[in-house]
Amino acid sequence: MEKRASEQEVMMEITRNTASYNQRRMGKPWIARVDFSSPKGDFSWGDWTGDQYNGGAGVLSINANPGDIIAQGQKDNRQPKNSAPDFFVVLVDGSLDKIGDKGAAYKFYLEHKSAAPDLDALRKERITLLARIAEIDTIITG
Repeated sequence: MEKRASEQEVMMEITRNTASYNQRRMGKPWIARVDFSSPKGDFSWGDWTGDQYNGGAGVLSINANPGDIIAQGQKDNRQPKNSAPDFFVVLVDGSLDKIGDKGAAYKFYLEHKSAAPDLDALRKERITLLARIAEIDTIITG
């Protein structure tokens, strides 16, 4: 998902502490920003800083804007059904509000996607209109 210049100014670093874990059973913790423009979701991965070889505690971090959907998870190698991530929405203050599972996150996206205008399309239309105005000005004054 491409961020626009105005949104990049609001972008903040989200951090989440992770507990130590049994590295033989569990995979490395992960975090991602999820764009549900397609139903499967497009994951933009964040970082985890910790000791994955010894299962030490660590910190997940990712840059996100208010309203972005964040997924956090950790693979359970013995019980894959326990590997489902949790989904959150980023609030204005940078805190995360739990949405639920992937289905709930996609429904949340669908409910809120039409609230924001397509800024890229509006910018392209503005450029086209300004070019046309300049062309008309040249005809009138020339």
